[in-house]
Amino acid sequence: MTDSALTEADFAAAVGQAQVAAKSYYDTGEVLMTDADYDALLDRIAQAKQAHPEWDDGGLTMQVAAGVSGGGDVRHPVPMMSLEKINGDEGVRTFVASLGGEPCLVEVKLDGLAIRVEYDSGRLVLAALRGDGSTGENVTAQVLRGVAGLPAQLATEWTGEVRGEVYMTVADFEAASANRVAAGAKAFINSRGAVAGSIRSVDRTYETPMTFAAYDISGAFESHRERMARAAELGFPVAGRLATGEAQVATDAEAALAAVAHIGELRRSLEFPIDGAVLTADLESTRRRLGSGSRTPHWAAAFKYPADTGSTVLRDIEVRVGRTGRISLRAVLDPVFVDGTTITYATLHNPKFVEEQGLAIGQTVAVWRAGDVIPRVTAPIGEQPHGLTPWAPPEACPQCGEPWDKSSLLWRCHTASCSATNALEYWCSREAMDVEGVGEALCVVLVNRGLANDVADLYQLTEEQLAELPVGNTKAGGVVLLGKLNAAKVVASLERSKAQPFNRVITGLGIRMTGRSVGRWLAARFKTMDALRAATVEEIAEIDKMGLIKAQHVVDGLSAMSGVIDRLAAAGVTMSVPETEGDKPFEGRTYVVSGSVPGYTRTTVSERIEQLGGRASGSVSATTTALITSETTTAKATKAAKLNVPIIDPAEFAEMLAD
Repeated sequence: MTDSALTEADFAAAVGQAQVAAKSYYDTGEVLMTDADYDALLDRIAQAKQAHPEWDDGGLTMQVAAGVSGGGDVRHPVPMMSLEKINGDEGVRTFVASLGGEPCLVEVKLDGLAIRVEYDSGRLVLAALRGDGSTGENVTAQVLRGVAGLPAQLATEWTGEVRGEVYMTVADFEAASANRVAAGAKAFINSRGAVAGSIRSVDRTYETPMTFAAYDISGAFESHRERMARAAELGFPVAGRLATGEAQVATDAEAALAAVAHIGELRRSLEFPIDGAVLTADLESTRRRLGSGSRTPHWAAAFKYPADTGSTVLRDIEVRVGRTGRISLRAVLDPVFVDGTTITYATLHNPKFVEEQGLAIGQTVAVWRAGDVIPRVTAPIGEQPHGLTPWAPPEACPQCGEPWDKSSLLWRCHTASCSATNALEYWCSREAMDVEGVGEALCVVLVNRGLANDVADLYQLTEEQLAELPVGNTKAGGVVLLGKLNAAKVVASLERSKAQPFNRVITGLGIRMTGRSVGRWLAARFKTMDALRAATVEEIAEIDKMGLIKAQHVVDGLSAMSGVIDRLAAAGVTMSVPETEGDKPFEGRTYVVSGSVPGYTRTTVSERIEQLGGRASGSVSATTTALITSETTTAKATKAAKLNVPIIDPAEFAEMLAD
């Protein structure tokens, strides 16, 4: 049935469903349907309303924020409007053409909650949500409780208002959700819903870290860039600078499309959620000429990217053993399109999380994918079928039948052979040896065929062996082989991996309680594998942040993998830090990197710092040489300011690393 063919009763039911979902979301933060499902429902209502203007849509197609249950007790002096959605390349071209050749700015569209904040002589005196656009809810007390980027007192005695978005970073969302579950409530569906619920909660007993970024500020300015420069000068994070360092300026449609595509490419690597790109006129003269409608300004529009949350049916929960013997739960799902990708599998935190959420096979669940994270099931969503039985994990390891060690949140199997597949996959991962073409499917086949039982076996594989391995199935049920071309690529990538730095070799061994940071610390301290294997527990424990427990695991792990390490060395894998000549410009310096540095990943930037003689740390302290960040109001930046630790822009730091 097309939307125009909806009966009036169907239309009324759709309107009621949207209103109930909006009331739950805006009043309580509880999400009854994903943003994608809600937007699709509103689109259906709008199309039917266009065909039948006489039908009552409850104001959904006319409200600033469609479906909001109500406004609030604070009246906005200037309405807080929403942005018109544009779709596809033609939508972008049409908007840019409306600017008449004047500059167009392309910025990230944060996936958060709109807020207006007033300052009087530098003191925060009012914070109100957008509400229905004319009035909004007073959330001053909750904001004063702590929102990064909205200090209770500015450094200058400025009077005016700032508007922007309150959002959660990926890490903050996970922390907030875990805190909420620990407090006896169900996990948040996504970060936007987490903000919506948390910022309204007066009596919340758990912490939910949130951050603010500005997109408007009061005052007389000739351009948006000038306006945002003033916001940054006052100490507010600026939304348009979060992803690219500065606003992208386009003078024609093709440049605007390129900027939209660039932000879309960056989306996966960002530590904060975005759901689109904002296209806006830069000049005030252009904005005055174009004016505004009742709901949206004509001088700005929003290009929406694929939603980062979808709803689907949980069909099964697979239990596996991870690389260090820990239990690994994987949700099997009906295919759902999330963040531009069709998802059929997603991760689950641990057995306790599954129990607390009451997850059951056949249940409708929310699947979240934001930033560069693995898709995960966050919580049940919407109405559920009756009679479902909550899923219970097996009491024993499904691979060896031995009972789980339940002494920690992540249960563990101590049978070494159970984790061979995952040990291979981790060794080949980007965080470790970065071997291209070796994923889960190939590792499973290698173990099942007896071709690789440990990581050293990988370096004995031939192209002929690999080419004939089955790695998938066709739609018709046939077998897909790896093939000669892919086999040659895998062997070549394995050969290149032998030259990876020593710290990555240590990381790739997958010793319990180690990872990228520990790998770098051990390589920096002991320089060679022989020296590391000869080190005592006490010597390793002397390394900052290691301690006796981690040190004991390192010693035990190296001992258990002694034969594997010998064979890796014989295969030509790097076993020492190379001797370097010349000065070490970072000698005695400690740097903390927050966010991304152009041209580097989190791992490679730390490796480069240490290659230059410095130390990469994750936390700011009095001994920190500098904090590398483009933000000035995050917790790390605030602490750096208190300790008089210099802050260096990521682009400038990239030049320092190159020099």
